Amino acid sequence: MKHFYLLFVCTLFVSISTAQTPVVLRGPYLQFPTSSGMKIKWRTDVACNSRVFYGTTPYDLSEYFEDLTDTLNHTVAITGLNPYTTYYYNIGTTTEVLAGGDSTHFFKTSPVIGTVQPIRVWSIGDFGKGNTGEGQTRDSYLAYSQDTHTDVWLWLGDNVYDAGTDQEYQDKVFSGVNGYQDVFTWLPFMPTPGNHDYQSVQSIIGGTPPPQHTGPYYDIVDVPTNGEIGGVPSGYELFYSYDYGNVHFISLNSEVGCVLPSPGSNDWTGAGGGFLGSPAFTGSPLVDWLHADLQANIQPWVIVYFHQPPYSDGSHDAGQFYEVFMQAMRENFAEIWEQYGVDIVLCGHSHVYERSHLIHGLYDDAGTFDPANMLVDGSSGNAVAGEAYRKYKLGTNPNYGTVYVVNGNSGSNESAPGFTHPVMHAEYGCDSCMGSFLMDINGDTLRGRHLNIFGEIKDDFTIYKLNEAASVKENTVLNNITIFPNPFKNTTKIEFTLSENSIIEIELYDINGRKIQELFKGNMTTGKHTVELNAEHLGLSKGTYTVGFGNGQKIFYKKIIKFE
Repeated sequence: MKHFYLLFVCTLFVSISTAQTPVVLRGPYLQFPTSSGMKIKWRTDVACNSRVFYGTTPYDLSEYFEDLTDTLNHTVAITGLNPYTTYYYNIGTTTEVLAGGDSTHFFKTSPVIGTVQPIRVWSIGDFGKGNTGEGQTRDSYLAYSQDTHTDVWLWLGDNVYDAGTDQEYQDKVFSGVNGYQDVFTWLPFMPTPGNHDYQSVQSIIGGTPPPQHTGPYYDIVDVPTNGEIGGVPSGYELFYSYDYGNVHFISLNSEVGCVLPSPGSNDWTGAGGGFLGSPAFTGSPLVDWLHADLQANIQPWVIVYFHQPPYSDGSHDAGQFYEVFMQAMRENFAEIWEQYGVDIVLCGHSHVYERSHLIHGLYDDAGTFDPANMLVDGSSGNAVAGEAYRKYKLGTNPNYGTVYVVNGNSGSNESAPGFTHPVMHAEYGCDSCMGSFLMDINGDTLRGRHLNIFGEIKDDFTIYKLNEAASVKENTVLNNITIFPNPFKNTTKIEFTLSENSIIEIELYDINGRKIQELFKGNMTTGKHTVELNAEHLGLSKGTYTVGFGNGQKIFYKKIIKFE
């Protein structure tokens, strides 16, 4: 018996002394940011329990939350925190610290919903290739934004290539020289899935009922499904909404459609569209939820994001018959968000950067674009040039007009983009044309910029929200605009009346909405004025054009036709 006891003690001692210390394989990374808490997630090589210590300095982490369940994939929710406050943390088990406890492991809680304050939003799309472009996009942004805290980080889909597997996420996003492991420790991300993420969810032809969609993407993310951060509960991680300050964000899902014949309950975007016998699209839980969420929103700024853009001609042409997922978002959803005055629609998928004018009403392909009726503001949107977009909060059409942004080049690129889509003002694509998109929102001003991997700003636009009705100033200065003859052969006369001395701009656009010529810019006195347009001097061929008139308050458009 004595020998047995000694053997037992020795075996126990060896077992304890050789117990494996868990190794952190993934993370820590942050999810589910609120004004009073944060979720911290990580993965270990062996199952163990979870504990997170936290505090307002990295050297005094005295408070903790824990989960005593042994697991490989850890989630600890920290609650009861103060709004918009920085907290430091470490992660580990109930007996040892595995990572953190320094100045690089921290998070900032969100402000109280509705708070008006400066907000910086960073978005990346089609980035997870583990290539040099992914790392350069990351480094360029961090260098540019080092003095400004990033509040919201958006993923625009195709977050990893090629098939959305867990190992690909591990190798190309959570680790590697070009991964985001040093960003995950302090900045939570709010994602949407893309078609490559969905290769591990369902086949490209679809057919699986969306509530049954599972896979690595959904295993990784932890997003609000019950309106915990504002918005109407969706009940799914498939799509969701949330508020940050005075901005309402909506993460849609362009991948919950199917192409081949399938019950309508499996096609939530209408990508089938009656194609090959698929049932005609009459709506879905996604459509119903989007209506309900936008109706309930009270925040002044609304940003919608998802993967497959309704308008693009980069590495993907939204007009091609086979781009049914892009077509579905344009035909079945654009009218909904424009009805509620959504400000920015942000997508990836096309491996370029594109940014539209302020537009409204294009729900078919590019050939149906009518600048005279759909181009709300055809200027550059650049505030320095005095061309910032203006959206009016009051009147019969409040918040009229939407800007569409495609940012699918945060690690991907397209050497020969088409760039012929008529709604686009800014376009950036080539072998090395990669970067990210950022927005600064403060009060009634939103500024958007595309930053390339070389630290250069390739696009810069601003939207102002004005607390007035557009109709108030619509005809107070610039009145009685007529163009005669129209159609015309060689020359036509543009006539209008000014009710006060004004700086007037008159510009000519082609059928695609691109500016051809500035016809006039300068001071004009009160009264009637005539400007002649000479087709020969301008080198105009037969076709349809648009004349834009601006008086510093609102831009008006008139269609003209040259018939020979």
